[in-house]
Amino acid sequence: MWFDALQGLVLGAIQGLTEFFPVSSSGHLILVPVLLHWPDQGLGFDTVLHLGTLAALLWFFRDELGSLFLRIWTRDLDGRAARMFVAKLAVATIPAVLVALALGDIIETSFRDGRLVAFNLALWGLVLLWADRSAKNRHTDDQSVEHVTWKQAIVVGVAQPLALIPGTSRSGITISAGLFSGLSRPSAARFSFFLSIPITAAAGLSGIMKVMKHGMGADGMLSLVVGFAAALLFGLFAIRFLLSYVAKRRYDGFVAYRLALALLIAVLV
Repeated sequence: MWFDALQGLVLGAIQGLTEFFPVSSSGHLILVPVLLHWPDQGLGFDTVLHLGTLAALLWFFRDELGSLFLRIWTRDLDGRAARMFVAKLAVATIPAVLVALALGDIIETSFRDGRLVAFNLALWGLVLLWADRSAKNRHTDDQSVEHVTWKQAIVVGVAQPLALIPGTSRSGITISAGLFSGLSRPSAARFSFFLSIPITAAAGLSGIMKVMKHGMGADGMLSLVVGFAAALLFGLFAIRFLLSYVAKRRYDGFVAYRLALALLIAVLV
């Protein structure tokens, strides 16, 4: 029983932190079981972790999401702006959904090689560094995401499917695309988080459907509960920390961590 709780806590914490930090959750979830000699956690467990990070997003942005939901029904300019923002989120989500439906199973079975994960960690980490340098002189006073233009939303949306390849990092690639398109660091991070809500919900729904088809497997209930709680709590911390961090600092520390992790995976996996 204690092992189930420990596994749920460790993997849930890793999922919660690395889903929102630009360091690749897949890279960590490949490395940690190898280092600790743990068996594969199973489909049901992965699904629960996704639902935990979704719960973190919904809770952290609950006020903004509630306001957005109420405003989309109004007929004034504020309501029009809210509907426009929801439309931008929807359009930016479409590329990742289409690629996942068409190639998701192939990517899941053929792209989990440790060397490929290490390569992507390093490559897209350097791209994040480049994007971050492009934003070094950009004003960061306005942290709102509703001012995102159609062009910026489409650029970020087109980049998001790259995150399906293990080692890329969904938050890393969408933040990089946001920075390249002209968003400030806080705005790029916030838009990335808002965009992750429908994607994470879709991943959770897909996992639920697969679990209903194939069964839960050998996942213990205790590990599921602890994993969900850990993903939720550590996800909340990660969102709050990153939004505070990028308002004043560059992504250099995250890039250095990605390069170090890439080297470790290349050596050990």
